[in-house]
Amino acid sequence: MPPDPSTQSVHQADPFATLALRPGWLVSRLGIAARTGLDAEVTAYSIIFWLHDALPAQDMIAWQEQKARITAEMALAGQKGAYGKLGALSSDLNRAFEDHVELSLRAGAGAHIRTEAVQALADGISASTACRLLAWSICRNHVHVIAELTGEMGVDELVCSWKALAPAVNWESAYHAEALKAPEVGARLDELAAEIGEAETVAAPAPQEGEEGSAGNFRHITVLLHETVDMLAAAPGKLIVDCTLGGGGHTELLLEQGATVWGIDRDPDARRAAALKLARFGSRFKVLAGNFQDVESLLAQQGVSRVDGLLADLGVSSHQLDTASRGFSFREDGPLDMRMDTRSAFSARNLVNEAPEEELADILWQYGEERASRAIARAIVKARAQAPITTTGQLARVVESVLPRKGRQHPGTRTFQALRIAVNGELDALDSLLNSSVRLLGKGGRLAIITFHSLEDRRVKQFFDLRSRPEIDRSEWPAPRPNPDYCFRLLSRKPVTAGEEELSTNPRSRSAKLRGVEKII
Repeated sequence: MPPDPSTQSVHQADPFATLALRPGWLVSRLGIAARTGLDAEVTAYSIIFWLHDALPAQDMIAWQEQKARITAEMALAGQKGAYGKLGALSSDLNRAFEDHVELSLRAGAGAHIRTEAVQALADGISASTACRLLAWSICRNHVHVIAELTGEMGVDELVCSWKALAPAVNWESAYHAEALKAPEVGARLDELAAEIGEAETVAAPAPQEGEEGSAGNFRHITVLLHETVDMLAAAPGKLIVDCTLGGGGHTELLLEQGATVWGIDRDPDARRAAALKLARFGSRFKVLAGNFQDVESLLAQQGVSRVDGLLADLGVSSHQLDTASRGFSFREDGPLDMRMDTRSAFSARNLVNEAPEEELADILWQYGEERASRAIARAIVKARAQAPITTTGQLARVVESVLPRKGRQHPGTRTFQALRIAVNGELDALDSLLNSSVRLLGKGGRLAIITFHSLEDRRVKQFFDLRSRPEIDRSEWPAPRPNPDYCFRLLSRKPVTAGEEELSTNPRSRSAKLRGVEKII
């Protein structure tokens, strides 16, 4: 069969450089995009449709199976009037699409839309009058539109009309549409523009070693880069799972050394940035949406039960800390959020404004080791009785009313750490990952974990220490006994820390500690 003239399976050099761009259009090697400048007024729809050969068949099948199951559950919930469950199932449906389809599309390994078809689509979609168009992008193998319906056409009719703009393209019959409330639209518009990578340029500058790319303005400086990759002993033929993908700094170097790497992250910003940055590695790189505490089930869904390496870089990324709207930091005022998974229903705002005083005090003590936990909890409850605490600045001022500034460390540091850990269930997730590593790693497989505070490091150190002793002893025993949990060899007696050169360029690496083990049984 002759090739489809409307698609291409290889990258062209600057394929969109010859397009006659209009003012406001953004261009890169990955595609073109535009925002109309209109703000959302009512419910908008994020609509994605794609080429028939744009993604692996197994991803399409997995999505269709999950879609059928979730849709059936939604119908049953609707019949019973369980509207709360309907909302949760709707979120599950969107996550299934993102996990199995959207991230594969962004990797761009399949067929691509040819330049002439892109031009026809761009001209036609930008001129759409059957909907209130907010933004659109055409990115290699798929089209993404965000628009409000006007009543002239439904989503089905709109998609059909847009596909008809490029009739020679072999379109997939399915598409995905997600309803967006007006407050959610702004972030989605930013994400849509980020799909084409670095906007308004055809050749984006390469990031410096150890620094994440700027796709979608996601920036993170990787800590202990070479030390971590060396510890994992990456090589061709090995499958390594980066359980905290972030912007993909460690993953990129692991891939460059020939390994196959699957990255897990629950932050949509991180997944999108990494998918764009690492698309050049093709099938050797795969992104999985989820929490690393579920690493076993996430891998089982892909038919994998053994891996050669596991990596976890714990804590908060530079992007999350420096983006005020994510609500992780007191450096800039922003909404009190702290969710690593932005689609999670429970945020720091919920915790601070709803938890009883005693529970807040326990959280600050257990997760922040904050000595003034009781006084701070009392001040929070008193402040929220006057008005809800909704921003990071408000919370920081409440803490400062109890602990005035002394020295270099902000008095809210431990409070913010504790709330973040509680909101995201970080320590429980770490415990689950450590236990899963025993079952997932094959003989010779390696586990490397970077921690940033004593609560994490203590857990990792104790877990590694117990499972690296051939024998255990107790005072009441006449002699040592074989250790039933023995399965690891320590890769370093003491934690690996950043050197002076890294500390000079990235002060946040000061608290990073790297520990690793090798599976020997």
